[in-house]
Amino acid sequence: MKLLFIFFLVTVGLASLSFSQNVTVNNDLIFGAVFPGIPKTISKYTAGSAAEFYVSGTAGSEITIDFALPKYMNNGGLDMQMIFNETDCSIDTSATPDQSNPLFDNLDPWHTLTYRLGSNGLTIWLGSTVVPDVYQIQGNYSASIVITVAYTGN
Repeated sequence: MKLLFIFFLVTVGLASLSFSQNVTVNNDLIFGAVFPGIPKTISKYTAGSAAEFYVSGTAGSEITIDFALPKYMNNGGLDMQMIFNETDCSIDTSATPDQSNPLFDNLDPWHTLTYRLGSNGLTIWLGSTVVPDVYQIQGNYSASIVITVAYTGN
């Protein structure tokens, strides 16, 4: 069986009114070894493999979070299908965020998420599934997730 290595790149976008904010990528979405014909899921709860973003800014301010999610990862001209389900995202606004038991769970990353920053900001986790073809060619596949965070003014 061929072994595929998967790396995921994350791109951050910021939109802001008159407030200061920052988005930090604490962890890329990492699939590691994947085998042809065998889908692999990384849960949003999987520390070290799930994508993790930290949003800092003015505590109590309302923000919107939008993702531009890829449907495929690629390696040159080769594609591998990706699936982001409507429950693949979670958020924690507490002072000590808990990836295994977040305050807001089973969120849909395909729709705008609106939350208030906690006293220590806000942490977002994102999981996904890759679906390699049975004849998937070995290589390092990657794609970009774009996250855009904006204050609402509320």
